[in-house]
Amino acid sequence: MFYFSTLPTRSNVDTVNFREHFKENKDESFSQKLLQLIEESGEKNSTIYNRANIDRRHFSKIVNHEDYQPSKQTVLAFAISLKLGFEKTKALLASAGFTLSNANLFDVIVSAFIENKIFNVDVVNQILYKYNQPLLGG
Repeated sequence: MFYFSTLPTRSNVDTVNFREHFKENKDESFSQKLLQLIEESGEKNSTIYNRANIDRRHFSKIVNHEDYQPSKQTVLAFAISLKLGFEKTKALLASAGFTLSNANLFDVIVSAFIENKIFNVDVVNQILYKYNQPLLGG
């Protein structure tokens, strides 16, 4: 977190270098986190992105652009494809700026599959479709 030494005013807020603070305190990007998790899985990149219903070009865009901002559906497709548990899924979501919420039907459905260790994007998508929710993948 960033804390001001004094309360910000119009005159002193301009002196704060937020870009420098960001560089010094930046968390791991989604693409970095994704590549780390793929490496930990011991599986090939192509196995993971195919299982997530992500095409090669989309995957290439993700890993070659550190600042790439994926959709929540893409992040969760990778989490399911990587067979991540709940905590690692939340960490992957956070790296892209997302979270899971019990106030969102899409999140509840996907969370139920993760909690029950059902890691098949096609099966998850069948249920999401049944409830008129966005589908996982690209």
